[in-house]
Amino acid sequence: MSETITEGPAQQERPTDENTLARIWEEVLGVPRVGPDDDFFSLGGDSLLAVQVIGAAKEQGLCLSLLDLFKNPTPRGTCASSAGPADPEEEDCGDDLLSPADRALIPAGAEAVHPATRLQLGLIYENLLSGGNLYIDAVSRTVTLPLDTSVLRQALDRIARRHPVLRSRFDLTTFSEAMQVVERDVAVPLETVDRSGLDEATEAEQYEKTMRDLLAPFDPEQTPLWRVHAAVTGDSRFQLSYAFHHAALDGWSESVLSSELIRMYAALLRGETLGLAEPAPAEEYVRLERAALRDEESQRYFESLGTDTGAVLPERGDGSGDPLKKISAQIPAADIERIHRLSADWGIPVKSLLLAANCTAQAALAESSSVTIGLTVSGRTERVGSELTLGLFLNTLPFRLDVTGVSWHTAARRAFETESALLAHRRFPDAEVRSLLGGTPFTTVFNYVHFHARDRLLDTGLITADEDLRDTSSFPVRVEVINDPRGVGHLLEITVDEAKYGVGTAEKLLRYVLSALHLMAEGPEEPALTGLQNA
Repeated sequence: MSETITEGPAQQERPTDENTLARIWEEVLGVPRVGPDDDFFSLGGDSLLAVQVIGAAKEQGLCLSLLDLFKNPTPRGTCASSAGPADPEEEDCGDDLLSPADRALIPAGAEAVHPATRLQLGLIYENLLSGGNLYIDAVSRTVTLPLDTSVLRQALDRIARRHPVLRSRFDLTTFSEAMQVVERDVAVPLETVDRSGLDEATEAEQYEKTMRDLLAPFDPEQTPLWRVHAAVTGDSRFQLSYAFHHAALDGWSESVLSSELIRMYAALLRGETLGLAEPAPAEEYVRLERAALRDEESQRYFESLGTDTGAVLPERGDGSGDPLKKISAQIPAADIERIHRLSADWGIPVKSLLLAANCTAQAALAESSSVTIGLTVSGRTERVGSELTLGLFLNTLPFRLDVTGVSWHTAARRAFETESALLAHRRFPDAEVRSLLGGTPFTTVFNYVHFHARDRLLDTGLITADEDLRDTSSFPVRVEVINDPRGVGHLLEITVDEAKYGVGTAEKLLRYVLSALHLMAEGPEEPALTGLQNA
């Protein structure tokens, strides 16, 4: 779609709803002027920014949905497709989450109790099945401030008080169903050391030991489900590292946590007050997930996919390869610049172009023309403050793309249309999909991330761009594109179980995806699959 910028009197002539929505876009996207026919994705929008737009619109009385915005991504189009004024009680309706019998079992020290989501229970199950190894994540960053342990403790306490999930544990047996229990008072484990006088080799050795220790298993029934380590590395810097159970936090939540924690520490260190907007309540997601489970249309949608996975990577491993082989490479700047330009010209998200390239690469490797992968989607609530809520709101759902005889442009358009259709069912739990289909309908997953909170934190200068993130999952093949404009740029990261798929599979998949992106950037109207096969 074309991008037009409306100026002068025409700006005032827009209908009220369009004018209101345009102002919201200007604020969320950080652009100076938005016209009635400007395209959300051409202006840099993505799915998580869209959630912020919908929440802000509802606060202004506009009844919009994520699907409205994706299908009609202009202020004029989105407003024309909306249902009318929003019902302020719409997202607060629903049955009480606790029965009287369960309410009577709430322990004295608990601040709140609500059911665990199916997503959380799935990760807890996988974690326990692995002996506590899977779905424990650790991250480490360099903070450009001196370390004051007492101030860091204050910052941890304030952030934990602000976010219930940081004071939470799971109770799997006491109640009629598994519950998330929020304790009133929790001391976050904090260990501090001084490494400032160590030689490089010794410091690296101690750092690796710290990361291994942080990644030790958590007991999901004990609070809290995160632990922190801080190491002085110089006069005015320290290494802040922490680990957490993935059932408590997703990647976006972690980026918000790090931003708030480090900015809170900096403010307290300077004797200042940090003002933070209120996050939306996390338990609302439980209601939305339960509504999704009752949705017969969602059940029919996933049943219609069947169990045919389409293209799958050949399993050529002999058990000798690394089960967690991870490699990465920067997407060349020239290619990603063209990809962004195509995204703006076509009026579809950059993610759709990356997704089409990934699916085409996997189809080519499997010598097929159709592929079903797992697509990681966000199910965050569409209300003000939802982008600040800490918790687990990610779902991985089957995504099928046929690239038979189509151009890169058409493949990207199909990817966007397929994801748009999936959005209406994004909160239907992946475990229920597997139950409906009698198994997991995909072997590989794709995720695209752009953590805007990290961008803003880097802009403050409180951290350096280097970052060490370590995570594990039960998926044997993962493809992730990390949009880090203030750091490494666009990073393509591939993780493969090479014990199953064979040594060298990760490297081969990396080459194919990079080649697909280059061919798309150079010849967007050229045949996608045959072009890649002949490259």
